[in-house]
Amino acid sequence: MARKKKSDLFCLYYINFNKVFEIAMLLDNKITTGEETQKSSNHSLKLAAKIKNMLAMVFEGTADIGYDYSKGSQLRKTVEIKMTNSVVLKDLIEEVKLSDKNINDAQEGQLILIDDVNLSLVNEEETRQIKLVKQGVLDRFVHEDISLGEVMKPMLSDYSYQLTGKKGEDNYLIKIPANADNEFENNYTIDDLLLGKVSLIGIYNGLKSSSDLKNTFSYLKGNEAQEDQILDSQTGEDTNIIERYHYIDILSITQKIHM
Repeated sequence: MARKKKSDLFCLYYINFNKVFEIAMLLDNKITTGEETQKSSNHSLKLAAKIKNMLAMVFEGTADIGYDYSKGSQLRKTVEIKMTNSVVLKDLIEEVKLSDKNINDAQEGQLILIDDVNLSLVNEEETRQIKLVKQGVLDRFVHEDISLGEVMKPMLSDYSYQLTGKKGEDNYLIKIPANADNEFENNYTIDDLLLGKVSLIGIYNGLKSSSDLKNTFSYLKGNEAQEDQILDSQTGEDTNIIERYHYIDILSITQKIHM
């Protein structure tokens, strides 16, 4: 079985597994569950004996006797192949042709891979407050037998983290659904995505502005004056001077492992 190249190794932060699996199955719907190797070996032995007749003095005769012996054996080794999120994602990554190097030629709907991107969280203060609400912080606040937290949760069901990324002169915009639990792989949190360079794997959806990403909460809030305001979580500055971003429908976020 082929060994993974060291350059193929990565750590998985986030994956939308349903999307990744569906696309991977469109590319190849045959799933390898095991691999069998067979090793054969043959052993042969030739015995020769020269027998001199005890009555050689009488008959003066000799005899050559040859004997061939062979034995074959086979060894079968079956290896079970584990299907993990990373394995499915790796198969998909191998099909990606679009990157930041040729993004100016990108068409909407193409798979794209952007390495070494620094991410920032959009409107961090609001995002963290909503995260607390979804985790039930306001559930114990009751007015006329109605839980304030339970009233707000339906309005936040489609709320997502919005993140901007920068690499060179290009700027990227992505969103990740903000769930109460199990948002990220391997016990990572949203803060881990902000600590260093990551790789973005997704579907390219053209140039978008922050106001194009709407949800129920922003609609009900009706704060149109601030819809285009993006506060960088790294500097706290308004980054609204960047009006358009390469928007990526995110499939996965990873970090390279160098060995």
